[in-house]
Amino acid sequence: MSRNLLCSLLLLIPATALCAPPPMAPYDLAGLIDLAQRTSPETRQAWDEAQAAAAGAGLARSAYLPQLAVEALAGAQRTPLPAPATVVARGYFVSDTRESIPSLTVKWLLFDFGRRDAARDRADATVFVANAAFTGAHQTLVFTITRDYYAVRAAQGKERSAQKALETATIEQLAVTARQKHELATVVEAARADRQVAQARLAVVRTGAARTVALSALLADIGLPPDTALTLVPDEMTNLPLPPASDVARYVDAALARRPDLLAAQGKLEAAEAGVRAAKADDRPTVSLLGQAFLNDGRLRSDGGAWSSVHRPGGALFVQFSWPLYDGGMRHSSRLAAEAARDAAQDSLEAARRKAEKQVSNAFHALKTALAEVEAAHAVTLAATVSHDAALSAYRHGLATFDELSAEGNALAAAESDEEDARANAFASAAGLALATGEAHPDPGGP
Repeated sequence: MSRNLLCSLLLLIPATALCAPPPMAPYDLAGLIDLAQRTSPETRQAWDEAQAAAAGAGLARSAYLPQLAVEALAGAQRTPLPAPATVVARGYFVSDTRESIPSLTVKWLLFDFGRRDAARDRADATVFVANAAFTGAHQTLVFTITRDYYAVRAAQGKERSAQKALETATIEQLAVTARQKHELATVVEAARADRQVAQARLAVVRTGAARTVALSALLADIGLPPDTALTLVPDEMTNLPLPPASDVARYVDAALARRPDLLAAQGKLEAAEAGVRAAKADDRPTVSLLGQAFLNDGRLRSDGGAWSSVHRPGGALFVQFSWPLYDGGMRHSSRLAAEAARDAAQDSLEAARRKAEKQVSNAFHALKTALAEVEAAHAVTLAATVSHDAALSAYRHGLATFDELSAEGNALAAAESDEEDARANAFASAAGLALATGEAHPDPGGP
């Protein structure tokens, strides 16, 4: 994946990513996801790693260009040198040298028989992996926020169901009280009615506590303090997610084509294959061009005589050929390690594909099951409502016992609670299918 694509991913991050605004009520799911993306350290880490990979790709490409350097060498040297006794009686003379040599050097690797190409391919594959990881981090965050968001919605729904159950128990209590005034209800029935109300109040307290726990989990996922006063828009669970629009095979194919973890595994395999090519290229020679332009500003004298000086430019141009012949087995071991890494990457990709197929299949059937459960739970709620209303009317007219009325009230409360759970599970299952297939957002209508 190119650097341009990596840079384009920056557009996915809001400009205020490092300075998230304070929470403002109310929030919908999209707003919570956006807020989480602004504050999530996981997405910031993935972005930093993608930037580092892009820099690595630039480093690999720099190997194709010549290297220029300005150097300077200056110093003094005193060197005794041998000389024939017929020339110098003591058999040696002393040479004093003082020089300053600034230079401009160039080194250009002309041919390396695949080393730089392999390094570039490996760097590009690393960029691809980092980009896929960046996308995957966002998708995982979206799924986590979506799942816990609907958990809060379910907890709110169960709290509402508990409130309705308390209202129902209160109505039943009033019915018992009305019959007791006419001596048609016993003290035991009145006590049972009071117990039903007390139990309903306890359920309200418990469901309220469960809602608080679910909200705390959502705040933690977003990265907000636990005491944040977060409120949500009115219930968004009226319209259920669409059922899967095709068979599971199409979803599996879509997942294999776009899931970030599979793309990353493919990228790691390509990087490992490039590593094998680089290891093999180490057995081949290299050809480089070496050049230097310098100025020799120096002085020389022998045995304390007069100084001779020079202030002239010079230069050199060489073609360097290098071919490693023996290194104690280092290149052989490097090639074996690279081939093992390639095989491991291939196995990892195959394992990731099988895992993805399983996850997609499970998520596909989980969504279908969840939608069927919602339909069934709603039917139970409707039937329980009718049954409870009939039992209440019958009790008021002395045609049913309080035990029958109480049982119908409990059944209605349980049915409403189960329906709230089923609806939340349907939305969470839709988000799970989106994550399994690599969708950025839940779109259960089709891949």
